[in-house]
Amino acid sequence: MAKYIVNMVDAYTREVLETEDEVFDTEEEAEEYACECGGAFATGAEVLMLSGRDYIPPEDVEFVVEEIDD
Repeated sequence: MAKYIVNMVDAYTREVLETEDEVFDTEEEAEEYACECGGAFATGAEVLMLSGRDYIPPEDVEFVVEEIDD
């Protein structure tokens, strides 16, 4: 039975930057989590920007679902 993971990828090169630890039973659950990750990432980037720290702009990454074999 297929399982799903969420990867953070570079929006331009499509290189996987990080893989989230969660493994999902359904693609729908993984998609919901990817949306949550995107929102949290954007919020974190805004906080870092406002505090004058280095950050990756949210438009430079995407959270994508990948099917894996169980």
